[in-house]
Amino acid sequence: MPDNGSLSPPARHGVSVLVVLQCLKLGKAHGLSTEQMLAVAGLRREEIDNPNGWLPFSSIEQLLHGALIRGLLKDPLLGLRAAPHINLASFGVLGYVVQSCSTLQDAIQVIRRYEQLLSNIGVTSLQHEPGVALWRWECQSQDALVGRHATEAVLGCWTGLLQLMKHRRPQPLLAVRFQHAAPDSPELLRQYEEYFRCPVLFSQPASELVLSSESLMQPLMLANPDLQQTLEQHAKVLLNQRNAAPSITDQVRSILRADLIKESAPSRERVAAQLGMSGRSLHRRLEECGSSYREIFDELRFELARQLLRDPACSVDAVAQQLAFQESQSFIRWFRRLAGTTPGDFRQRLDADRR
Repeated sequence: MPDNGSLSPPARHGVSVLVVLQCLKLGKAHGLSTEQMLAVAGLRREEIDNPNGWLPFSSIEQLLHGALIRGLLKDPLLGLRAAPHINLASFGVLGYVVQSCSTLQDAIQVIRRYEQLLSNIGVTSLQHEPGVALWRWECQSQDALVGRHATEAVLGCWTGLLQLMKHRRPQPLLAVRFQHAAPDSPELLRQYEEYFRCPVLFSQPASELVLSSESLMQPLMLANPDLQQTLEQHAKVLLNQRNAAPSITDQVRSILRADLIKESAPSRERVAAQLGMSGRSLHRRLEECGSSYREIFDELRFELARQLLRDPACSVDAVAQQLAFQESQSFIRWFRRLAGTTPGDFRQRLDADRR
């Protein structure tokens, strides 16, 4: 990832470094170290140093699965509980534009226009029915666990935005609807209604906040039309940069990263097919950029190997399997060739540095 402050191109499903930083902040509040979370997510520290950076959404998926399934965080309402801790200002220009909007409807439209500055994993829309407005978010992730927590975090965060309204009478939030199923525990159901302070329905056609129509035109406390206009111009520039076509090397890296996380290593021909070209064409395109498939593959696999080895709970055999090596000895020889040391010695040095 670039470290010069420039925007990096979006992955097929990507997320801003700003969102990742919020996840790390939440994990830290639960007693997890940044290094521990980065290792689980398969990220390097330098990848989160650029606030304008863009990371594959698989990093969030891996972090969430690692935290919940491995028991690092034991909270079935993790996404919802994250919402109150999300600070708009921490989301850069989008957060500031939202705060400067004149009305709730303006704020929703701004989110719709510029949400891809933070992630392209979900789509915001505003629907209207007699007497009510439906503020909807559709998560694009096919992972049920990730989709549930992401949706609850987003709708929970939006509910917090209602606090920016100057007048909240009558009650603007009439109900909350989730596509996913309700939890089995009556106590968890109670906590949903306690958080939203309105009826919460599950197994619905869409995930959305049900608002009174008149609430859309309610003024917001921090309204500043001149500032909003200036910030929106900046947001448009950033969004245009974000949507610029990624380089062929970045596209190959994105595909390989996703497949390595799934413990598979596609051939050059399979990667080329996903990019709509032949293996020979991919070789030529990479050569023109001064790179090669093997170079990118080894660079990415070496990066992930070092991250996985930082996790004491992940054995060398498990690392080898994760990186699609047929046997651990092949991995050890490969790692020693690139690092000048064995995985075991690399780990010992890490342990010594921590002391």
